[in-house]
Amino acid sequence: MLPPGSGPGIAPSSSAGHVHVPLASAPAAVPATTTAGVGVPSGQDQDRSMAEADMELIRTKRALTTMAAAAALGGNGGGGGGGKNKYRKRSRATPPGKCHSCNIRETPEWRRGPDGARTLCNACGLHYAKLVRKREKALANGETPSIQRIDMEMLRASARAAD
Repeated sequence: MLPPGSGPGIAPSSSAGHVHVPLASAPAAVPATTTAGVGVPSGQDQDRSMAEADMELIRTKRALTTMAAAAALGGNGGGGGGGKNKYRKRSRATPPGKCHSCNIRETPEWRRGPDGARTLCNACGLHYAKLVRKREKALANGETPSIQRIDMEMLRASARAAD
């Protein structure tokens, strides 16, 4: 068992008063305590109070930024759980106009086609993806694919044949 006044983080002393001095690994700002522990807070209590102060600072900053974001979005600014979501939704890009295959203007989702991203409507994009997968599967098996090249003309012809 350790003598009174010694322990981890405390240098042993030879005087009868036993004044505890923190070791070099302990923070320098921590005040020394007496063996009676009267009057001066211990290092552990001070660490806890510093951590609580830090958390309070973080909460305050978070509340301010949340209120500022809500005000920028035109929200109620309360930040209290009642109104809008605190995360901003990404704005969707403007629709490309019309599908390059079937010329439709409205679709639930624009998809990638042979001309690039957001060039096909949902139905044409799914049909195009199916043709691409079918062609890649044939190439992976060492077969000659029935579809050599998938372009807009081929996609339109394939869509008409499917109807």
